[in-house]
Amino acid sequence: MKYKLLKDHFLHPRNVGILEKYDHKIVVKSNQCNDVVTFTVTIANNTINDIQFEAYGCGYAIAGASLVSEVVKGKDIDAGINDVEEMLINIDIPDANKRCIRLSLEAILKLRENVTNNESTT
Repeated sequence: MKYKLLKDHFLHPRNVGILEKYDHKIVVKSNQCNDVVTFTVTIANNTINDIQFEAYGCGYAIAGASLVSEVVKGKDIDAGINDVEEMLINIDIPDANKRCIRLSLEAILKLRENVTNNESTT
């Protein structure tokens, strides 16, 4: 994957904002810098029906949140996670900046944990 894709997601991010009505709100913050990503999500039958984000941080964090939201939208949570992990293996950026994009993956992993915990308590 080339820098061109990330640049496009940075300059023209998709799914930006906070959903008016959402099932889950996930906030993750980097331990290494000041990047913060918030996702709001609607889910039905373990499928991410809608997702929006707000990101405060570097260009990689913003582009990553946009890219991750686009990859997982409309998919089963586990399938979305697998697709994001595969994308991260193939993405062409310095290893030091992959953590900025992985922050959004951490949010989706946290979402899966929240959904799983909610199912077990009902």
